[in-house]
Amino acid sequence: MASRFRVVSGLFQPVPPRAQFAASSNSNRFSRLSQPFSRTIMAPVSVPPGKHEWLVIIPDKPGTQQKRIEVRQQHFEGLKTFVESGQYKTGGALLNSKPETDDPTKFDWYGSTVVIVAESKEEVQAIISKDIYAATGVWDIEKIWPAKFAFRNP
Repeated sequence: MASRFRVVSGLFQPVPPRAQFAASSNSNRFSRLSQPFSRTIMAPVSVPPGKHEWLVIIPDKPGTQQKRIEVRQQHFEGLKTFVESGQYKTGGALLNSKPETDDPTKFDWYGSTVVIVAESKEEVQAIISKDIYAATGVWDIEKIWPAKFAFRNP
């Protein structure tokens, strides 16, 4: 069974699946070999006092796919400080359709999403406005909502 991966200090390490499945010899159904999912422990969501997690959904402006591809590496470089500090909890591309390949030049881009820890919407907007995607006109940065997450899988 394929393992999932997590980033640890810039290295990928396999994460064992929560439950393993194997074909039963008596049927086509699958049976659990490990603990039931109901026993899965989820990590509590905690942020520093006075801060909140903000779900940021940023659509791309029309006709900006080529510019997005051109500055994509700079965008990833700019994320490093925020990811390492824990201010960015998760993020990635939003697509209009499921990609058929891992080639980003073939993606049907909608925009991006990121969960940011910050005190205010204004702080989030200031952070986002400095990203290369915003500075080069790829992102339409007006769509930001506060979010209060109840759980997070570890």
